[in-house]
Amino acid sequence: MADVGFADLIELYRHITFNGDGGGVLRVANDNIAGILRAIDADERLYDLTQISLVDAHPLNVGDDVSINVRAPSYRLGLLARNFDALFAAPHASFEEPSAYYVIDPGYARGDDPVPAPLARYRAMLVVVSLLREAASYVSELQRELVFLGEEQVVVPITFVASDLPASLEGQASRLNAIFEGATHRDEKTRLLADAVTEVVRAQRQSERFVYLIANLGLLCEKVEKGYRLFVSSFSYSKIKKEIETARLDYVGKIHKTIVDVQGQLLGIPVATIVVATQLKKPDACDVAFWTNTAVLLGAWIFIGLLWVAVRNQLHTLDTIGLEMEAQRTRLNREEAALRDEFVGMYDDLDKRVRWHRTALKVVSGAALVGAALSTLAYLMLTPRGSAACILGL
Repeated sequence: MADVGFADLIELYRHITFNGDGGGVLRVANDNIAGILRAIDADERLYDLTQISLVDAHPLNVGDDVSINVRAPSYRLGLLARNFDALFAAPHASFEEPSAYYVIDPGYARGDDPVPAPLARYRAMLVVVSLLREAASYVSELQRELVFLGEEQVVVPITFVASDLPASLEGQASRLNAIFEGATHRDEKTRLLADAVTEVVRAQRQSERFVYLIANLGLLCEKVEKGYRLFVSSFSYSKIKKEIETARLDYVGKIHKTIVDVQGQLLGIPVATIVVATQLKKPDACDVAFWTNTAVLLGAWIFIGLLWVAVRNQLHTLDTIGLEMEAQRTRLNREEAALRDEFVGMYDDLDKRVRWHRTALKVVSGAALVGAALSTLAYLMLTPRGSAACILGL
């Protein structure tokens, strides 16, 4: 039997005009092509291997156009694919590039230059799949599936077509591969990758998970990078989150306490107002009504003074809380910048609470001051002229 390899078949394929129905017209461009065809036509075993046959007997002269039947050759020789989608659907092609193949459209054989864009993206995808395979709990090449086990089982079928591979795939695949360069902490990195894959694709339909993962490869890289930065810094996301949540509750308690601590005085404002309003009477010179009005007014202003001191202390407390929060926010931005976006909303909420409480305390103080001023005005209107002599005559 003559020796016919896949390289010989590629030479034939390059000179065939395929008709899409399992055949085509071959241009006998040189003696080598004519010799290959004669060898196949004369040997049944070569036909079984190459799956190429002449439609009609032909002398096979150089320059002739010959009608032939063409089917996929034996898999141990190589792969003949109609297009890149057919190539990617070949057995094991989800995990490694076939060693020898020819793609009819666009007429590409492995090793040709330049490399078509779909193939370049496919090769980048294989880099990603290689890392995913390392991180997976179980791999089924026959079913083309990656299985990740954790709190739940997540199955990721490796199914795709050329149009599912985005233009950004090559850059993101290089980014993910860079994370795994070197042997340092490789087990930890694969664990982080497995957790990230599970988190990203869990909510997707099983049949769409791989395509979704490839389309969101940048998000996957971000999660792995973030997790690894925390690991290197000897922190865990859960630990940092717990610390910040504990600090948040502590701040909320301190902020609310600024109102609670002066709640008695605040409740005393309407009471004092009622007392002043009901106790003031029109006096006659230096009688008992005059001294009663004076005592009531003096008590009102003493209450206002004590309230001002209490509110002033609480405003200082709010300023101190604000400085503490700003210091913690700065430390978070400096030491755990990767988590800043996840907790910035919490600090914004605390800032709003501080501003609200500061405004409330100022409004209450202003209301109390207005009440005292009105009480003073009422006192002056009720008190006859010359009554000041009563006080001077004590």
